[in-house]
Amino acid sequence: MNSIKRERVLPLLIGILFILLASTVFAEFWNYRQHTKIKWREYNVAAFSEATEKNKPLYIFVYSDECSWCRKFEIQTLEKGKIRKILEKEFIPIAINQVAQPELVKKLGIKLVPGNILLTPERKKILRFYGFVAETALSDALTKTLNNWRKGEILEEEFGNEKTCCPVPET
Repeated sequence: MNSIKRERVLPLLIGILFILLASTVFAEFWNYRQHTKIKWREYNVAAFSEATEKNKPLYIFVYSDECSWCRKFEIQTLEKGKIRKILEKEFIPIAINQVAQPELVKKLGIKLVPGNILLTPERKKILRFYGFVAETALSDALTKTLNNWRKGEILEEEFGNEKTCCPVPET
């Protein structure tokens, strides 16, 4: 009887081990910047100059390729046609990989990813949010923030859900 149990349990354990290893390998090799259709800029003087020239706010997206909530936000929200069009038409989109640029992330005050900050070309914060946000909710928040900014209203709003985030390691 024990040999029958071993014959059944061993393949099951090998299957579970294979699934765990495959998911770990996939997580390690996911690179959002290689999969995106959005023309993300680097956080630098050129991006702020472009924002000033075009009179557009900056949309700063801080992410980690190792964060499952970041991946979900990227695929299910940012890469959707409506959001992608808003980002490309109305903002200067900037992406910052938290693992590659931890000091910049710390300087921006990001403690959870995905983290998002909207800044005026003069670097004034107009919105900060973190965690997974669905496409419709993000569209509404971006539209509202843009309308307020265009009227000269800077509300410095913040929102988010810690349950849909990954913590940024202390540096």
